[in-house]
Amino acid sequence: MEHFQGNLLKEYTSFLVGGKAKDFYIPRSFEDVEELLKRLHTEGKDFYVLGKGSNVLISDEGLDAPVILIRENLSGIHFQIYKEHLEEKNQEDWAIFTALAGTSLSELAKYAEEKGYTGMEPLSGIPGTVGGAVKMNAGAYNSEIKDVFHHGTFCKRNGEIFELSLSEMDFSYRHSAVEDGMLCLSASFLLKKGELASIREKMEDFQKRRAEKQPLELPSAGSTFKRPEGDYASRLIEAAGLRGFRMENAAVSEKHCGFVVNLGGASARNIYELIEEVKRIVKEKEGVQLETEIKLWGSF
Repeated sequence: MEHFQGNLLKEYTSFLVGGKAKDFYIPRSFEDVEELLKRLHTEGKDFYVLGKGSNVLISDEGLDAPVILIRENLSGIHFQIYKEHLEEKNQEDWAIFTALAGTSLSELAKYAEEKGYTGMEPLSGIPGTVGGAVKMNAGAYNSEIKDVFHHGTFCKRNGEIFELSLSEMDFSYRHSAVEDGMLCLSASFLLKKGELASIREKMEDFQKRRAEKQPLELPSAGSTFKRPEGDYASRLIEAAGLRGFRMENAAVSEKHCGFVVNLGGASARNIYELIEEVKRIVKEKEGVQLETEIKLWGSF
């Protein structure tokens, strides 16, 4: 396991903002994670788990609490036919895909496509890791992690490793049983055999729709706001006259009002203040209190 000090966190986030990490750890095995969490627990220290950095806004002042990186350093996919399910489903062809937490969702979806299994296509464009996606029950195009999740391996704050099944995950909109201070080590997904041509067609369609409707060319953290009950954040923001709304180098995307983007050189404070102003104006004009979907780390 590697330990660094003073790593600039903007280099690890999709917003391209964030100060330095006082302590930055790169574990390379379950044992590394177990040992590290036990030590931090003994020392009474909280910690942050950083994957692709695609759903966080990290303070310009950086983070005093340790940061644990879980991405390429803890990634990989294992595939096996799920015989138990074969018996239950009258010999229908199902398989379990187990991915380490640092594996990207796009990599997992591509691997499933190559094997000819369906279910991951709507999630394929989410720019995060398996661990982060499981924690927040990530979703897109009317599909969520809970729809394909089977079981996972996790590590408690005290270093204890344990498993949770689908029924124990308490999945709901952008929520799971994975609390702050817990860490996902791996997750297994149950996917059904499909037609390769159909799977590829779906993958290409979702990729095309993302490219057409989302500002992929600019740094962002994906959908900035949670979906309000019975409505859409993007509709409310546009109705409030905020399409393209800009404060310094942060802006509401012209392409998709649900995205806040870094136009180049924005600070975390700049982005945060724009988000707060959008929430204030939407509340004033549309009567709805928006909630951020992205996580705020550090002091704002």
